[in-house]
Amino acid sequence: MIDYHIHSEFSPDSNAKIEEILKKARERGIDNIIITDHFEVVKGDHEFKFDVEEYRRTMEKFCLPVGVEFGWDGESPIDVDLKNFDFVILSCHVFKNPINQESYKDYLERLLNIINKFDSYHVLGHLDFPRRYSKKFEPFSKDLYPIIEEIFKKVINDGKGIEVNTDSMLKYGEPNPSFEILKLYRDLGGEFITIGSDAHKAEDVGRGVKEATKILKELGFDYIRILNGEWNAIKIGC
Repeated sequence: MIDYHIHSEFSPDSNAKIEEILKKARERGIDNIIITDHFEVVKGDHEFKFDVEEYRRTMEKFCLPVGVEFGWDGESPIDVDLKNFDFVILSCHVFKNPINQESYKDYLERLLNIINKFDSYHVLGHLDFPRRYSKKFEPFSKDLYPIIEEIFKKVINDGKGIEVNTDSMLKYGEPNPSFEILKLYRDLGGEFITIGSDAHKAEDVGRGVKEATKILKELGFDYIRILNGEWNAIKIGC
């Protein structure tokens, strides 16, 4: 099993030590992990950056790929060379309040604008992210699927992928993106998928990964991608 979305004490919202993360991964049978700490290039208080060289040295000391969750608002100047990372999750954490279908639409349009301007990433993170913060976890309306379809077509044509993020499964029983959005990705020919727990505590490493793998199989996906020097497709269930 893999977990390709984990935060350590390099992130502002995590105190997890890498030794603890590795121990918990071993206990849970997660044999392939990538730590992906926040590097946020956004306006305002949510901007966050770390020392990339120190980060690289630390990950390499533990023989880990150098991963990052790169958050961008689509506007702020990018002042980091993402070639310094082996694995880049592209995320957008910017959304409008109140959270409703209109703010979902604004979020998707921002995301589409981002991927039309930027391609230094491997997978698109937690696509329907604002749903986590909706009062009733309202799913994205199918009226918004044309925008999602446009996003997916761009992702697929550019040779990129998406992640299945399991953090929301305990909240409302579905990953990000939802089952229906994953079906849309499948129907459009999307195959490049990674899985991540979005753990911010060591005890949450691997949370929901086994269940998400089973769900992907049920939805008709046969493979997930893993990084071992280069990207390989691994058959689900093997």
